[in-house]
Amino acid sequence: MKQHAHASDSSNISPRKPWIRRHPIFTTFSILIFVLFAAVFLYFWLRPYFSTFDRSEQGDLSYSMPSRNGEYIAEIYGVPYGGAAGGVTIWVEVKKTNALDDSNVKAIYRAGYHGHNHLEWEDENTLRIENWNEYVDESITLNIDDEIYDGRGWACQSLRMKDQYVRCLAPEK
Repeated sequence: MKQHAHASDSSNISPRKPWIRRHPIFTTFSILIFVLFAAVFLYFWLRPYFSTFDRSEQGDLSYSMPSRNGEYIAEIYGVPYGGAAGGVTIWVEVKKTNALDDSNVKAIYRAGYHGHNHLEWEDENTLRIENWNEYVDESITLNIDDEIYDGRGWACQSLRMKDQYVRCLAPEK
């Protein structure tokens, strides 16, 4: 008879709760960590596709050079990145000399600073940009109306910039 009473007691035991309900704090923390890692991964994975040449008015003007007929002016800017262990990114912008607003400013070159840089107009629409050292040479000649150069290669992949150039150049990897 005792066995029969014990069998009736076991029918009153409720089913065991799932692991997630027994450990809500750990589950919440795990989900938050997973979402954080996923967001960081997606940010770095998709960043090249949404990149622009906008430098947000950062950096210092290194020097500028007017074109031969004075219609354009090319300017080199240096934008530091990475704190004490970082470096400098070189930006070259071209703008019309007689333009009153900044809507005619066009960034045509972005690359890491390599030590020696120089601008030289080859003709009215062709600009030679030199940026080199003994190990790396990212010097290039660009048609300012149709071409851009991005040392990272992001502008060539960018969905936001595809209408701003005819030919995008990047270093071979």
